[in-house]
Amino acid sequence: MKIIKELKNINCNNNSLTNFFSDIKNYKEIFSEETSSFEIINEYTFEIKIGSFPKISLTHSKYSKNSFLLKSNSNNFEFEILINLSEIGINSTRCQIIFNSNFSMMIEMMAKKPLENFLTNIAKKIENLVLKN
Repeated sequence: MKIIKELKNINCNNNSLTNFFSDIKNYKEIFSEETSSFEIINEYTFEIKIGSFPKISLTHSKYSKNSFLLKSNSNNFEFEILINLSEIGINSTRCQIIFNSNFSMMIEMMAKKPLENFLTNIAKKIENLVLKN
């Protein structure tokens, strides 16, 4: 399953967003309302609970200069979230959120709508971030 959310214009410069997404503590700000728990395990890993799904451990890494990867640590619920940033102006950045998974057909049918809502709400939070430029 693949879900893509495009944020055309975030009123933050690219460096501010890159710094934000580089620190896993900041993910709590964009995940908090969508999860019933958010716990940092170490400097690269955090754990979240979304709705009725079991807790999910995610490992954070910098994928490239302006891309960040969150990868699940579960064999039963394999997925990754890639966040791509691209500068479009001095104080304007485009963001793309790509969710990729290897779910069974049954899990995909049950999870698709809640995951789309989850990603839409995260995208709204990112759009409304107020960061120092």
